[in-house]
Amino acid sequence: MKIYLVRHARSVAREDWLGDDDELRPLNEVGREQAEALAAQLAADPPTRILSATSVRCQQTVQALSSATGVEVEIEDRLASGEDVARALELLPTFDEGPLLLCTYGDVIGRVLRVLELVDADRPECRKGALWVLEGQGYTPTQATYVEPAATRRRRETGGGWDPAAGVVRAAVLDLGSTSFNLLIADVPPSGRIAPVVRDKVMLRLGAMIANGGAIPDEVVERACDVARELAEVARREKVERFFPVATAAIRAASNGADTARRIGAALGHPIRILSGEEEARTIFRAFQHRVDLGNDATLGLDLGGGSLELAVGSRRAIDREVTTPLGVVRLQRELVANDPITKPEVRAIRERVRSALADHRDLASGTSRVGVATGGTVRALARLLGEKTALRGPRPKTPRVALADLAELRRTLVRSTHAERLQMRGSRRHRADLVVVGAIVLEAVARELELDAYRVCDWGLREGVLLEGVLGRGALPD
Repeated sequence: MKIYLVRHARSVAREDWLGDDDELRPLNEVGREQAEALAAQLAADPPTRILSATSVRCQQTVQALSSATGVEVEIEDRLASGEDVARALELLPTFDEGPLLLCTYGDVIGRVLRVLELVDADRPECRKGALWVLEGQGYTPTQATYVEPAATRRRRETGGGWDPAAGVVRAAVLDLGSTSFNLLIADVPPSGRIAPVVRDKVMLRLGAMIANGGAIPDEVVERACDVARELAEVARREKVERFFPVATAAIRAASNGADTARRIGAALGHPIRILSGEEEARTIFRAFQHRVDLGNDATLGLDLGGGSLELAVGSRRAIDREVTTPLGVVRLQRELVANDPITKPEVRAIRERVRSALADHRDLASGTSRVGVATGGTVRALARLLGEKTALRGPRPKTPRVALADLAELRRTLVRSTHAERLQMRGSRRHRADLVVVGAIVLEAVARELELDAYRVCDWGLREGVLLEGVLGRGALPD
């Protein structure tokens, strides 16, 4: 007997998925490559039955295999993540009918292997797109063999992420942000069409730990060092050739920011580059140039972060101006909001802070398109709440558009809601539920101050910009 336990391939990252139903989150470019590779991998001994968990990413993982073999995919809710493992075990064959394939989640595969006593590890390895092959005499598996993702193996055979013929570099950026630490590992070709391999994020809220000009507490720095070590280990496992750790507003503004960066750099074994606000704005707009169809007309781009709001004006071929402002959502939440729900005086205080910060930059959007480009975790969270169902993926996605009128209506709903009520809203994410109120107020106020009618929401930002500049050079422009 033979059973293939397949973990679904890589999917669009949760923070980039604008749908409110995680079951519908699809594969990304790497995942689709893994699905095609799986079909080729099993061509010599294909399954006679293919069972998949209900999610889109599980079904898409085996679709190429189904097409190649003519075996129909059977949808099976007993393969759902978090299900009682006994229900999954019910699916194992009781008679020999040829290889059986089950496409499911890492936790299900791990529990099946442990219950069958085929592995000793508490958490047996099973990367996305990988499989375990169970074999035995009769109807009881007696051995299990781990097979890494075929697409990953093919990359290793070309040098672990560096493909000299294609000029592709595997690189990583570690973004030490005010709200979270984010790791992005991607293959970067000369075209700039970044193919993500791994995304990882840890919410730290550094920006909430310090007052203006204050110090990041020592215990928080230690936690940051631990998180950085964990994320750096992920990069090492993926055989990264180039590594770019960068720090933004929280570390930039802290009185002990330089020392914090030094300590985290020592933990990483790699120095941290502290970006100025203007450098951050320019780098983010570089990502927009490669991801969004900007054309030749001037466009305002912004990134709403935890510690600051960066703005830049440019076109597909040029960046004309960069501005940084202390309008980060974590900063404003900490300094100006003490009530739940937020009060009218607190709303007015946030709007006044926006007006004051932009007082010297009212001409920033003069002569630009009345539709800006926006990015950032809180921006995407607001887009989800507005009901966008489109995953942000592909080399040139249709960037979801948020009209000012719709944003204003959402802001009115949010300012009347409590934190508990926001958690129940469709599309809400727990770690952003306290920040979307401030985010909506800021985005609306910026649009009114700079006379914008709408924003296009972009899934690329600082991390992608750092990769593009680091690998391709600061002057690199899209084809």
